[in-house]
Amino acid sequence: MPHSHVDKEVSFLINSVIFAHMEEQRKSSGKIYYIIIIVILLALNGLFIYNYFKTDKKLVQTEETLFATDSVKAELEKILGETQSNLDLYKGKNSELDAFLKEKNDSLQEYAERIESLLRSGRLNKVQLEKAMEEIDQLRYYKRKYLNQIDSLSTQINQLSSENKNLRGKVDKEKRQNENLTMENVRLNNKVAIGAKLNAKSIFITGVKNRSNGKERETNRASQLEKLKITYILDENYVNDPGEKTVFMKVVGPDGATLYNEAAGSGTFNFQGKESLYSSKQQISFNQKAQEVTTYWTKGSTYGIGVYNVQLFVDGFQIGSASFELK
Repeated sequence: MPHSHVDKEVSFLINSVIFAHMEEQRKSSGKIYYIIIIVILLALNGLFIYNYFKTDKKLVQTEETLFATDSVKAELEKILGETQSNLDLYKGKNSELDAFLKEKNDSLQEYAERIESLLRSGRLNKVQLEKAMEEIDQLRYYKRKYLNQIDSLSTQINQLSSENKNLRGKVDKEKRQNENLTMENVRLNNKVAIGAKLNAKSIFITGVKNRSNGKERETNRASQLEKLKITYILDENYVNDPGEKTVFMKVVGPDGATLYNEAAGSGTFNFQGKESLYSSKQQISFNQKAQEVTTYWTKGSTYGIGVYNVQLFVDGFQIGSASFELK
């Protein structure tokens, strides 16, 4: 019995030591477990923070790219709007100018479509964005260039229109004056000393075409003649003083207007107190004796079919006239 009691005590002590050792191992394992959990949590937290900042940076970069793209689109729309407004100022004024406007506007639209194609994807990288900006700069350059060309052409057209209007006014005025020319000459002849008035007779007008050998060939075909040849006899007159005389010649077309070619010497002279057009003028040396005079005149453009009238003036008087027909 005493031996059994001792055994129990020994067994209890052994079990207590084992339990204590196991408890110590359990506590030690728990600490290691907690340390592992803490390390894992710290690693996960670091990974989360890294991914957060990386994602945020991507978002910032995306926002900056989209902002730059929107700026290019806004600039493109601004340029196209300004260009259209500028072109509208010139439209409808002249058919030649309208055709020029369409040509240049189509060219600018090609540049705009190329830029819009670059912007359409919405995912521009740096190289693509720089390319789009280069195209915008090119569009600005051609906009300025074409507008300067359009403005220059418009100015030229306006100037020509003004000159044509002035010339039409002179032609219309000449028509009215030519209608009254005969009556005015009759009234004037009743008031002046007929003795001093020169007289042209035997007035002959024909069309001339130069041959290849340099010789003249006469023709009355409007489609063939190159210039007019006018010959006449300036009658003797011992009342009029000898010296240099200026003979003004008017070639009046079938429509009643004086033919006018400034390059061929046409201009204006004073007749009966009014400014009148002349087709050509010629200086002659008058010696009071009868003399033959020949003069040529080039219209500078094709002649029309019909009856023409040539009128000669010296010293403010009409000294003769004759008609001819072109077929």
